[in-house]
Amino acid sequence: MTEQPEQNVHHSTDPAQPNPADQPATVAELVQKRLKESSLSEPVKVLLQEALGDGEARGTCSVGRIYLDSIAVTGFRGIGPRTWLNLSPRPGVTLVVGRNGSGKSSIAEGIETAFTGTNMRWQGQDATRSSNWRNLHDGAKPEIEVKLAIEGDTGRSTLTRTWKGKDFNDTEGELKRPGHGRVPLDQVDWKQALTDYRPFLSYVDLDRMISGKPAQMYDAIATILGLGHLSAADNHLRQKEKELSDAVKAAKDEVPGIKEALYALEDDDRAVQALVAIDTTGQPDFETLEALVAGQPAVDDGLLAELRAAVDLQGPDMEQVSAAVARLREALAGVEDVRMTGAEEALQRAGLLEKALDHSNRHPDEESCPVCGADRVLDAAWAASASVQIAVLRQEAKAAEDARSELRSAARAVQNLVQTPQRIPTALADPWGDWIACRTITDPSELARCAYETAVTLADACAAVKENAIRELEKRDERWRQLVTRLASWTERARAAEEGKPRLSHIKKARAWIKTLSAELREKRMAGFADHSQRIWERLRQESNIDLKTVSLQGSEKAVVRKLVMDVSVDGEEASALSVMSQGEQHSLALSLFLPRAATADSPFGFIVIDDPVQSMDPAKVNGLARVLHELGEHRQVVVFTHDTRLQRAFTSQELPVTVFEVERGESSKVKVKPVTDPVRQALDDARALASTTDLPAAARTHVLPSLCRIALENAFIEAAWIRHHRSGGPEHALQAAVTDADKLMKVAALALFSDAERTGDVYQKLRTLCGPRAVDLLKQCQNGAHSTGTPITDPHRFVNDIEAIAQKVRKPEVTA
Repeated sequence: MTEQPEQNVHHSTDPAQPNPADQPATVAELVQKRLKESSLSEPVKVLLQEALGDGEARGTCSVGRIYLDSIAVTGFRGIGPRTWLNLSPRPGVTLVVGRNGSGKSSIAEGIETAFTGTNMRWQGQDATRSSNWRNLHDGAKPEIEVKLAIEGDTGRSTLTRTWKGKDFNDTEGELKRPGHGRVPLDQVDWKQALTDYRPFLSYVDLDRMISGKPAQMYDAIATILGLGHLSAADNHLRQKEKELSDAVKAAKDEVPGIKEALYALEDDDRAVQALVAIDTTGQPDFETLEALVAGQPAVDDGLLAELRAAVDLQGPDMEQVSAAVARLREALAGVEDVRMTGAEEALQRAGLLEKALDHSNRHPDEESCPVCGADRVLDAAWAASASVQIAVLRQEAKAAEDARSELRSAARAVQNLVQTPQRIPTALADPWGDWIACRTITDPSELARCAYETAVTLADACAAVKENAIRELEKRDERWRQLVTRLASWTERARAAEEGKPRLSHIKKARAWIKTLSAELREKRMAGFADHSQRIWERLRQESNIDLKTVSLQGSEKAVVRKLVMDVSVDGEEASALSVMSQGEQHSLALSLFLPRAATADSPFGFIVIDDPVQSMDPAKVNGLARVLHELGEHRQVVVFTHDTRLQRAFTSQELPVTVFEVERGESSKVKVKPVTDPVRQALDDARALASTTDLPAAARTHVLPSLCRIALENAFIEAAWIRHHRSGGPEHALQAAVTDADKLMKVAALALFSDAERTGDVYQKLRTLCGPRAVDLLKQCQNGAHSTGTPITDPHRFVNDIEAIAQKVRKPEVTA
């Protein structure tokens, strides 16, 4: 397990807690503020709130800022037994150095794999490139464990990545967080943030960032503008708009076909009513259409109604007609039978006497008969005798009277069978008229004849008409049934589409609002991103004659043709960036694009992991990179893996604070990580360890010990030379060449003290002034240690301490200021 460098011991290992008041508003907060202040109608605001809620859930991360506390890797890539890298979970720069093949990239890739389950190095590569992801020397189960410090949590979280099989993709991740238990990693809501604000950058990523397709380069930058919240909301609304628009269009597109089918049934009143309902001004008459579908037409007075009337019409009931006519004819026969009998005569005489008696009663004073003129015939005696005679005659005439009464009743029974329906089909108008006319016939004999004959004719006609109407209705209903299902489906969809039109209008207004706000925010945030990229480029370009003018996005997220545009000028002449830049310049440009993306305020990741960023960079750009990483480290935890010692020296020579770890690989993939002190300290520690050795051989005292101290002084001089050179603003390559040519310790000392390797003659005097009179003798002793005779060292510990004092004096030029 590694230890923290001494210079960092005083720092807290808790994540930095930024002041919320100093933090810029997130896009979600800004959007909510704008929405609240907008003049949009309430339904539109509700729609936007719903959509923005979805977008926020998908695009933001609920955890606090995340920092790396430690990484433990087992059986993965170049690492066999468990290896740890302990970090300080706070802003600052950490370098993890080591030669190629030492295992440092395995640690870097282990961090990325732990979070994502993938490795960008292998994307797009042949499958065999990723087949040996397991370590070849260790049979332990592969595992990556990352301890995380999350702002707001009381303890450390543990992210664990394990494998169930031999396939690299057969993996699962788990996050154990204090107070939240264990959850699968795919349920942690930073998945989208890993894409938008990817905190991992390898040499392969750098190459892909500048060699990717234009749309991919556009998307890589567009996501970090923080507009995913708005984009997700717009996508949500766009989907709803498409659904509603498609529904309206589908209903509209189906109208011609529906109407054509209805026109084919133009002799069907239902079809006519449906056509009228569909063509109603404003919107279709859905009530009428739904009534037609339900079999309840609004109006039913056409041919279809006549057919239905014909089907429903009840003609004469021939059994009843036959019975009534038979009764009438029997009554006629009964009257005929009593006509020639005494009963009939008695009935006639009774009637005549009743009339005479009635006349007498009305004219009591009349003395003569009104019929024969005889005097004093209708007197009281006659009246009494007539009354008696009438009673006798009536009794004798009852049979005749009953026969006549039955005849009248039978005639009425026949006429009562004649009914007038509410609607008479045209085809039955004549026979039904003849049937109705029977009600006016007074002659019983004629009534019996006509009633039967017209009833037979009408019944036959009704049966024929009804049969035809049934067949016609069945044919029409079959045609209607074939259409009504289609009409019902269209009516339902058309009504829903019509009811959705107000919502569609609201959605369009909501999308217009989002589009306007997105354009405004994209422009503002892109300007900030471009400025950040340009500032980084200015640091990295150093002596390059290429000036980055603009970084912009052309197109939109949904456009087929969209690209990231980077315009530069070369000695004042405008050009396209990638066409004129060297490989090192292109990688510097890629860093200029990546770092603002990973460092955006919306990212939940407080760390950035960079693997091999120095390749193809000249020394001047390495110094610029150290400056950029230092500035980034003021707000982010920056972990850089590199085999190039120039980056470590760039931090040291520019007096930039940095924590350094060295990765060493032993046999059987045993990898160790240890903190690295500076070269001066390392040489002095080795010298002090030698001085403390019991029974130190004479040769070690006279040759090895002064040589180690010489190395300490030489490194101190080189460090001072670089610091002085950077302060003067001189060209990088000039000092590099001077250091390379300085083959003598005195020349290196002259560079450190005067920035001039030729002023070796002034070195001793300067050393006496800075470090006292013994400094020159000590320097000479270090030089003599390389000679065959060596140099006598009487007190090894004091010698090392004196050399350390000189080294500390000369390594920092400000001491001599």
